[in-house]
Amino acid sequence: MASTVEGGDTALLPEFPRGPLDAYRARASFSWKELALFTEGEGMLRFKKTIFSALENDPLFARSPGADLSLEKYRELNFLRCKRIFEYDFLSVEDMFKSPLKVPALIQCLGMYDSSLAAKYLLHSLVFGSAVYSSGSERHLTYIQKIFRMEIFGCFALTELSHGSNTKAIRTTAHYDPATEEFIIHSPDFEAAKFWVGNMGKTATHAVVFAKLCVPGDQCHGLHPFIVQIRDPKTLLPMPGVMVGDIGKKLGQNGLDNGFAMFHKVRVPRQSLLNRMGDVTPEGTYVSPFKDVRQRFGASLGSLSSGRVSIVSLAILNLKLAVAIALRFSATRRQFGPTEEEEIPVLEYPMQQWRLLPYLAAVYALDHFSKSLFLDLVELQRGLASGDRSARQAELGREIHALASASKPLASWTTQQGIQECREACGGHGYLAMNRLGVLRDDNDPNCTYEGDNNILLQQTSNYLLGLLAHQVHDGACFRSPLKSVDFLDAYPGILDQKFEVSSVADCLDSAVALAAYKWLVCYLLRETYQKLNQEKRSGSSDFEARNKCQLKDDAVALVDVIAPPDFVLDSPIGRADGELYKNLWGAVLQESKVLERASWWPEFSVNKPVIGSLKSKL
Repeated sequence: MASTVEGGDTALLPEFPRGPLDAYRARASFSWKELALFTEGEGMLRFKKTIFSALENDPLFARSPGADLSLEKYRELNFLRCKRIFEYDFLSVEDMFKSPLKVPALIQCLGMYDSSLAAKYLLHSLVFGSAVYSSGSERHLTYIQKIFRMEIFGCFALTELSHGSNTKAIRTTAHYDPATEEFIIHSPDFEAAKFWVGNMGKTATHAVVFAKLCVPGDQCHGLHPFIVQIRDPKTLLPMPGVMVGDIGKKLGQNGLDNGFAMFHKVRVPRQSLLNRMGDVTPEGTYVSPFKDVRQRFGASLGSLSSGRVSIVSLAILNLKLAVAIALRFSATRRQFGPTEEEEIPVLEYPMQQWRLLPYLAAVYALDHFSKSLFLDLVELQRGLASGDRSARQAELGREIHALASASKPLASWTTQQGIQECREACGGHGYLAMNRLGVLRDDNDPNCTYEGDNNILLQQTSNYLLGLLAHQVHDGACFRSPLKSVDFLDAYPGILDQKFEVSSVADCLDSAVALAAYKWLVCYLLRETYQKLNQEKRSGSSDFEARNKCQLKDDAVALVDVIAPPDFVLDSPIGRADGELYKNLWGAVLQESKVLERASWWPEFSVNKPVIGSLKSKL
């Protein structure tokens, strides 16, 4: 391996420039080139080098130090860069199937350059594209070609102004009209506006819109995805009945245009329904290949999991960058020493090592895990595409959903804490904008929120585990899952009886000891939670009440009223004293998007017209 790298192809892994870091590189116990080949493989290293070289040599991607782009200019430039990535054709549809790990590799390369670029590309090609591919059928394959030729530009419209994590409460409807063989997509009021949708603000021409599917007779069959054209691809003007706009500047990732959309009785062909999980006949009868609702739900989780799995990769790339910056800084920044004449690198101090090295270890562990989870997701989507409706396939969907719901919080929170630690570890120089740690912190921050708030997602994972335990207690079922992530729970009672026994400090370094401790902790927390919930239920509490018995909350608003300044000073639509959360936020967004006047013609806006009038004077 060493001869291949050092003697055969120095262009693949060229030597670094000589300088102050040479001393540490010489002290390393291994060849960094050999480790790079081991962890990535020669083909992947060449793939990444091709991408990085293209970006470096293309004037469109030239860095402009000190240049503060306007919001409009940044988003325009980011779209042009995204378009150029497709022109380079780094990754064809065929490559995605042949070498699926090239997908997260490309996303990480783009994200290392600019998080907004990675997000824009990801949302169009993977989140929108995979939703069409995995939730659609043969009649939708033409969209896949258009996606990669950028003849259309897509977004994934699930969340609404008043509901995000609680997808069951989403209110956009799709009523089927058998007379015309069309679905009527409709937003009943402004709270049902699709909101926070990446790419929707300025550039998306099509959206995968999740709506409640209803057939004649007022029979509704839950959320289903539809392909809906929202803009004319040639003019980018809204389609009839669609009100669409940008939600404004964010704390980070401002190259990505997050937007909103409302639909007023927009008619789309019956074929616009992505019908892998369920379909409607021309006469208006709902049909589904899944007889079991649980299986249908498990299979549908694939489209929701893809975004979360991708965020794991996006978070890790931010941590990679932060750790690289902080450790190289620490190896060359000299402060204090054994004598007044000699200063040593701050990396030599144990305190600096304790601060940074755990995050370096986390990068390697999480990066390996994210690749494994992505391949599991590919397996799920291939099963969906091939029409696999087995119980294993449905269980695989549920397991990946649970894993993604736990790993997104783990990766994004670890990165959030890691970037902050790296920033502080670089002292004042870390606070300088040009050194990028602040940008990384702001761009990573939404990873903790979108595609599901981290705390809510962890509850979904715990619900999955509690469901398995209840099934085992009541039916004596074994703990089994396709990816074997929960199989260790089969030894649940025995694990809880184990005691922590080691004879030396060296024993604690054995990975089996740490793994056994984690297994015991999971079993303990699972047992305690299960028992507490059952105790609350036996006392008469509903399942929802049982989970909320312990909240310290009745005095919170009154205590805030004591410390909060007037609305003019607080200056936050979601924090105003009147508590009109959605009206205030919606009005501010319309003002920001310059569509306030246009909103008055919206037929369903009668409830909000007085609010619009008052907002003009306030805003």
